[in-house]
Amino acid sequence: MKLNRDWFVSLIILILGLAGGIFIGFNLYYSESEFINPLVKISGEKVKELPLNKYRISELNKFDFVDSEIEIEDKIADFEGYSSYLFSYQASGGKITGQINLPTNFDQLDKIIVLIRGYVAPEIYQTGVGTKSAAGVFAKNGYITLAPDFLGYGGSDIESENSWETRFIKPVNVIELLKNIQDTDFNYQYCLFNSKETKTEIELVSECQKKGSKEYQIGMWAHSNGGQVALTVLEALETSIPTTLWAPVTAPFPYSILFFTDELADEGKASRLWLSQFEDDYEVFDFSITQHLDRLYGPIILHHGTSDEAALQSWSLEFLDKIDLENDLRAENNQLIKVATESSNLVAKDPIDITFYSYLGADHNMQPSWNTAISRDLEFFKEKL
Repeated sequence: MKLNRDWFVSLIILILGLAGGIFIGFNLYYSESEFINPLVKISGEKVKELPLNKYRISELNKFDFVDSEIEIEDKIADFEGYSSYLFSYQASGGKITGQINLPTNFDQLDKIIVLIRGYVAPEIYQTGVGTKSAAGVFAKNGYITLAPDFLGYGGSDIESENSWETRFIKPVNVIELLKNIQDTDFNYQYCLFNSKETKTEIELVSECQKKGSKEYQIGMWAHSNGGQVALTVLEALETSIPTTLWAPVTAPFPYSILFFTDELADEGKASRLWLSQFEDDYEVFDFSITQHLDRLYGPIILHHGTSDEAALQSWSLEFLDKIDLENDLRAENNQLIKVATESSNLVAKDPIDITFYSYLGADHNMQPSWNTAISRDLEFFKEKL
């Protein structure tokens, strides 16, 4: 009997011990007290803000874009078959200006090409630099063209003091331009511009009738770093916009930045520190076009010269290899869909439609093959727009 009694007492003690341990552990974990609870985050500790996360490629389509109409501000020059004007629109970060080319019969046209330039030093930049030659050819051939200056350039508002934001906001501003084109009655804006100096407000209302915007068909032309911007736009929107890329920067981010830093006086030392600080807080893949090819669609033309020293042709070749891999994945996925059940979440995707042209001996500005490249672009837009 004594043995049974000892066993019973031990069991009771064990049960009470377990219950007490559970009770104490539960209260420790959920306690608000910093003194007795080392398992919870210290009250008042600040979570580090990551404001650049809104520029992640996969998040850009959720961006709070600024809506505005495009306005014609000033005349730049007349050319055979078209005239150039300074335009502006409101965008994230402020007002952005740029050059718009209006063919003589622009009121009868419904095709627009947006041109995105590469890097130009601010001290030598003027509206149209980097895009006006190609824009002129397109305008002569019946396309309305718009080329934004970007923040900090031309008559635009100043750019952000955050150098990362100045880089990441450019695709946002291009998307805003694309959206604002569809909200703009260019005939009305042209009438306002030509009449505002000689007409009163009442006369303007009577003379310039807003009929509404057209359903414009839009293509993009991009050069150098503008190519990276254009590809980011395409991936962000996950849509098809006929696009031509001239000597684009397609190297993975952030190598695409580091490549150019060896020309600096400190051989890139400060840039590497600046980048390491960025990588401490952010996932660089979130901002790299090569990591979001699953969001890309064509049709795209890619032109690149073999003698390009500013943006290497090898980058384009590696980029094309990655597109081939993505297209292989899509083909496998589409094959699975054919045999999948109705409950499958797989979505069929067309392959990325991209055509590559290599130019023997051509430099970063596609010389001496510029005329050949622009002729191919004209045929491309004629077919796709």
